[in-house]
Amino acid sequence: MELFLDPSRSANLFIHFNFTSKSKMAAQNDKLRWKKWADGLRRQMMVSLTPEVCKSIETIVEETGTTKAQRTLRSAAFWRSCQSGASTNDSLSVAGFEIEFEQDEDRRVNYVTLKLNSTWNGILQKVIDRQTKNARKAV
Repeated sequence: MELFLDPSRSANLFIHFNFTSKSKMAAQNDKLRWKKWADGLRRQMMVSLTPEVCKSIETIVEETGTTKAQRTLRSAAFWRSCQSGASTNDSLSVAGFEIEFEQDEDRRVNYVTLKLNSTWNGILQKVIDRQTKNARKAV
């Protein structure tokens, strides 16, 4: 049995495969950056006893190192998909965040509020209660 590849098609297949592989890899790397950022932000919030933070889109781009276009990050559709956690943009909801945002008159998102979800808020409250209890004992 011989396998014959048409040289004119094999180059197209390689280019398509190579492009597809690189774009999938870039998407996976970006998702990993968002996951690491979300986990780190949640840890930082727990240590500082902060149940919510407000971040500008510029700060989010800088802190995540995302390759997503600012146009995408300024769209309400992107943040709605993050809220739902049902798409590839689930890193924030999986990390335990509730997401709030508003659009300006040009329908762009400029700031995003990230709040610890009820599970993480409950853990945070236990930490605060324990610290308060220990502070009273020390007095």
